[in-house]
Amino acid sequence: MAGKPRKDGFTYPQVFFKQPWEWLSRYRDINTYVVMAFYGGISVGMLVYAALWQRLHWGVIGGLFVGGLLTWTLVEYLLHRFVLHYVEENPIIQRWHNFMHGAHHDVPRDLRFVTASPFITFPIAVLFWLLFWAIWGWTWVWSFYAGFGIGYVLYEYTHYAIHRYPHPPVSFLRGLWQNHNLHHFKAPEKRFGVTTTLWDRIFGTYAVN
Repeated sequence: MAGKPRKDGFTYPQVFFKQPWEWLSRYRDINTYVVMAFYGGISVGMLVYAALWQRLHWGVIGGLFVGGLLTWTLVEYLLHRFVLHYVEENPIIQRWHNFMHGAHHDVPRDLRFVTASPFITFPIAVLFWLLFWAIWGWTWVWSFYAGFGIGYVLYEYTHYAIHRYPHPPVSFLRGLWQNHNLHHFKAPEKRFGVTTTLWDRIFGTYAVN
């Protein structure tokens, strides 16, 4: 890949400039907590807005929230499989891949490269909100997107925890730990789900071989 070589073949993530995006990467070791606070706060605010200003029934809010949460798990799978793992010979594509995900696979235990910066994800989040607004309308989009946002927060923390802690805090999460470690160390073109293996099983990317 193009870029500034580091020892053991690691390439520091950068896109268009000769020097790394230090202003974007300097705080990446605490990025997960910044993301959780930012998107978690937005999602809770949307739920409050739906309940107090839209005055939706709690059952409607709950249904839309769960729908948004499940939709996130599908988007998580699709983005990881078809966007973050997309790479070709074009040097610009290679740089972008390395910046977004390649460096994380090169050094999976380096927490600086686990969580995407809000500078990158927020414009994408706005596009998703506009899409869901077009589908659900003004009244229902807030509850749905709150679930979508909380799903993203759970994804980022689960991903961080898997790379931060060698063992899950509770036994029922062991499968997620094993699944993602297999993705990194044995089958990088399989097992794209992080918070669930559902979509890997549905689309046939769960098996290692």
